[in-house]
Amino acid sequence: MQFRRLCVVIGVIPAALGCYSYAPLDTSVGVQAGEHIAVEITDRGRAELSDRLGSGVVRLEGTLARTDSVDLVMNVWRVAQIGGPSSRWSGESVRFKREYASRVQTRVLNRGKTYLVAGAAAAGLVVFTKSFGLFGYASGDGDNGEEPPPGQSSRGWWY
Repeated sequence: MQFRRLCVVIGVIPAALGCYSYAPLDTSVGVQAGEHIAVEITDRGRAELSDRLGSGVVRLEGTLARTDSVDLVMNVWRVAQIGGPSSRWSGESVRFKREYASRVQTRVLNRGKTYLVAGAAAAGLVVFTKSFGLFGYASGDGDNGEEPPPGQSSRGWWY
């Protein structure tokens, strides 16, 4: 029974994670704190933020903590550098001027990709369970080496 649960969990995890994409976000209107955002940094912003974020920062990802007419404050969990890999952060709070952001985007669920991943995971789980006979399905031709039961006689059991 534990193995079956493990198979279900392995099949469901990719679907639960979903597929996300980023869409433009207008920060001049009421943006909710805690919203997942990605901010692309301008050249001037790279120069001004290099002492706090490292040289060559091109994009920040995290959750929006606060915004006002001058600044954005976000809890950063990923920093992408020019020509290099992105580094993971643990949610440190970073404040910077809005003018340092060339584009602000919000993370949204892409339903089409999510349904595709969920369908593929379900199909993979069905194939996996059938191939190992986990739910009573046999993978062979049904010949298990035993003789078939004797046929029924029409004369009754006493003959």
